[in-house]
Amino acid sequence: MRKFIAFLLVLFFVVTLPIALLMFNVGRVIFDKPLVKQVVAREVTESNLIPVTLRWFAQRRAQERVMTGEAQTAISEPDTLKALQFPTVEHWRQIRAEVMPNQFLTTWVSVTLDSVYTWLDTKDPLPNAILDLKPWKDYNRSAHGHQAIQIVYASLPPCQQADIDDFLKRLKAAPPGQEVLYNLYTPCMFPDPWRPDQNQDYLNERDKIIDTAPNFFALTQELARVEKESGVGAANIKQQILLFRTLAQWSILGPILILMLLILLAWRSRFDFARWLGAPILVGGTLSLLPTLIYQPIVNAALTAGPMSEVPREVQTEFTRAFGVLLAEIFNPMLLQSAVILLIGLAIVAIGLFVKPKVGQSGNQ
Repeated sequence: MRKFIAFLLVLFFVVTLPIALLMFNVGRVIFDKPLVKQVVAREVTESNLIPVTLRWFAQRRAQERVMTGEAQTAISEPDTLKALQFPTVEHWRQIRAEVMPNQFLTTWVSVTLDSVYTWLDTKDPLPNAILDLKPWKDYNRSAHGHQAIQIVYASLPPCQQADIDDFLKRLKAAPPGQEVLYNLYTPCMFPDPWRPDQNQDYLNERDKIIDTAPNFFALTQELARVEKESGVGAANIKQQILLFRTLAQWSILGPILILMLLILLAWRSRFDFARWLGAPILVGGTLSLLPTLIYQPIVNAALTAGPMSEVPREVQTEFTRAFGVLLAEIFNPMLLQSAVILLIGLAIVAIGLFVKPKVGQSGNQ
């Protein structure tokens, strides 16, 4: 009976230790608001995450304007969607520095995270995350927004003679006073004397985009939309997060209690210590070590096949890399913890099986 109880305790310990360590470390990081703020703010201000996302969002927004009829492409404005294909990632890094300086990004990160963490401990049905975009819109009406358009405009290839001939032909056929676009479908940079006027067309396009952007972005509306479409609901999400937070806080007590019971059962001899205490700690430490070695490809695959499946590959790459920085805050300490546990188990096994007691020392075998 004693061996059967010991076997069950060993089984429970080996199974619960990796789970408890993982839950403890995940909770230790994701519920540490200052740490999460620091990591997220650093990633959005220093990495390529925002430039590649900005590129994708700008192209998507340009496409939406065409599909909804908001943009009069090839009628009264240039084809912005095609023009946005030319800037490289380096260009978008320069654009990000102009249109989204760090003070806006860090403020938006802080407001969003503050609202989410506050929401968890209140009865509010939704996080009150509202981003004030009006200062940002005003900022981009300045020389900074002008420079961002210049970066896009400068990335256009030079026009060929056929492009110039086509423009002159349409200009000659148009009635007096009617605006004629420089490019209908293939953006390119016209030479002087037309270049300043063509450049102004792109600046006017910038003003239209800024004017139609909202003054406020409400995260609550986005959550309400998710609830309506998927049925998940913010209230259910909150309950699941709170349950996980509680479990994470107390999870480590399970293996500790089982370990104390194993110590009582193994107290009779060094061999029992090696068998019922050292071996379970060794196996539990090894199993706890495995997630720290294989988590990266598993999480990346889950993200790209799930939440990030609808975004371009370069956005997927930057997001998973940035997310990996936060995951490292979880798994790097867990790697050290697991290694220490494994070594303790190995030491107990070695002492119990291979270290002989000194002559004259009493000990039951």
